[in-house]
Amino acid sequence: MPMLFRSTYVLVLSLLLLPALASAQDDDPGFAARLTQKFLDSDIDFQRARSNVPFLPLATLTARHYGNTEVELSSGFELEYDLSTISQYAVLPILISQRDALFVGEYLSYSDFKVDAPGVEDFDVGTVGLPVGWLHQATPDWQLGGFVMPLAHRSSLEGSDWNMQYMGGAFGRYIQADNLWWLYGIYADYSPDDDFVIPYVGASWSINERWTLSAVLPWPAILYSPDGNWVYRFGLSPSGASWNISTSDGDVGVNYDAWDLGFTVERRIAGNIFLGARAGTGGLRGVRFDGSGFDAPDFDVGSSAFFGIDLSFRPGFGGEGPPVPGMPGGGF
Repeated sequence: MPMLFRSTYVLVLSLLLLPALASAQDDDPGFAARLTQKFLDSDIDFQRARSNVPFLPLATLTARHYGNTEVELSSGFELEYDLSTISQYAVLPILISQRDALFVGEYLSYSDFKVDAPGVEDFDVGTVGLPVGWLHQATPDWQLGGFVMPLAHRSSLEGSDWNMQYMGGAFGRYIQADNLWWLYGIYADYSPDDDFVIPYVGASWSINERWTLSAVLPWPAILYSPDGNWVYRFGLSPSGASWNISTSDGDVGVNYDAWDLGFTVERRIAGNIFLGARAGTGGLRGVRFDGSGFDAPDFDVGSSAFFGIDLSFRPGFGGEGPPVPGMPGGGF
């Protein structure tokens, strides 16, 4: 089944379930509403300023396509590829005390690579992840948190077996004013072929009910929500199109040291369920091939357009909130 057709098929099935979900929510507050109320009654402070911007998604189904990209390795070898992905994650927050919360989740992804290069066939990659995070309200103005997420990848390349990748991070959030908070932290990614560490640093400013400036590096953005039912975002986000790939043994690993620049629009369609679309340019990214006679640590990669659709569940905690433990970038 072609990748884009498969992605659309899954999203359509999800949309067919929405009327039933909305009806159930009207008849009974349900587990999600009771869980949200427990957090609102706790000492954990997600947002003080009044804002129309909804909380970060705790569950998302995403289909995305990256257009044709040209890559030139340091050896002079050139190749082209495009990439289609479908991914799904869900994070369950568990309140374990008035000041502590545990986050347990799951992540599934399927990526389909179409490669135009001698000696490299088309292939796909399946990924499974298990994020676990913790959040502690240390004082009325300080939050501390951290997460780990082991990932297992397997490709259709010859000789491929399951290989592990480990992500983790720690952060502290300081609320300077009702409409301004600062974030400090670090994110690390360890895989068999590539390791890197990047800082989280910056601030989030609720300018008014409609506008929020998220100046947290390395993925800043500006958000606009006129009424809480529509949300617009322009800025950077982690790219899902940057990978390490060994053509000799089939081992793969995803990199979050690359970014996409794009525009996202989301619309509330039932309760806390949002349907969104995004488009933009994937830049500073590429597939790092190793093996088959063109081992090269350095390469030049061109940018390419991407587009995608999302189906998300956003709880009613209010405001953008801190990054969700276990999801790199936390991102909107």
